[in-house]
Amino acid sequence: MSSGTESYIIVGAGIFGVSTAYHLITKYPNASITLVDRDAFDAESRVAASWDWNKVVRADYDDIVYCELALEAQDVFKSDPLWKPYFHETGLLWTCRDDYGKEVIENYKRLGRKADVKAVSIEEAKKLYGGLLDNADYTGVKEVLVNPTGGWGAAGDSLRAITRKAMELGVKYEVAEVATLLLSKTGKCSGIRTKMGKDLKATHTIIAAGAFTPTLLEYSAVGSGLPNIAAGFRLVAGGITTGMAKLDDQSHAIYGSMPVAFQGYNLELGKSTSKSYLISFLEI
Repeated sequence: MSSGTESYIIVGAGIFGVSTAYHLITKYPNASITLVDRDAFDAESRVAASWDWNKVVRADYDDIVYCELALEAQDVFKSDPLWKPYFHETGLLWTCRDDYGKEVIENYKRLGRKADVKAVSIEEAKKLYGGLLDNADYTGVKEVLVNPTGGWGAAGDSLRAITRKAMELGVKYEVAEVATLLLSKTGKCSGIRTKMGKDLKATHTIIAAGAFTPTLLEYSAVGSGLPNIAAGFRLVAGGITTGMAKLDDQSHAIYGSMPVAFQGYNLELGKSTSKSYLISFLEI
């Protein structure tokens, strides 16, 4: 790939869009790369799933591929000067109602990763962190997985930091709402058109627009007369319910150093098994 003639439009400046821009400009410093987002990167409030609340940084997966990828990401958070200031290694705790904890520990061993990851009894778990979790709901819990290497990252601060770094390296940032993709009759994409009617063109167009992606593709399908561009059933936006509580100084003194906590459970749905988790962590 030529580093001087390639150009990129990236729709969406959340973590996927910004990370893509950052790695592209690092590898191809002469390329033209433009991020397009409805909000300024340093706006007080943004519509971006990767910006809003702090995110768990963990590698506790029973799937070994996920585990390996997450360990690599965790290593970056712990060592890279760009990310390190925003990582808080508070530890991580799971209540396991099946063999999830054992599978995680086995994955660490298979990958040759040394960490003080262990599965403990409920009685032992109740004594951890000064008895902070003594009154937690342990109904149906077989054991508790404890991993001191996990924690959380300050999402908004991280996103602003990597965006600034990408812009320092030459990435351009355009604040605009995208109306449609610019498509030829054969479906070749040459860029985007904003709602203000401005055309931004590039040799490559990357959509990293999260939940807005199906809507953008639907608009583009209608505008271009190419129905197959629409996502249809292939891409469906989803969401999670989040609850928060504001702590006073006295409560923060108690809970401020608590680990990220997961409440794991199984639901038998016919022959399939699904897992859901409740996550709690604090901003310090």
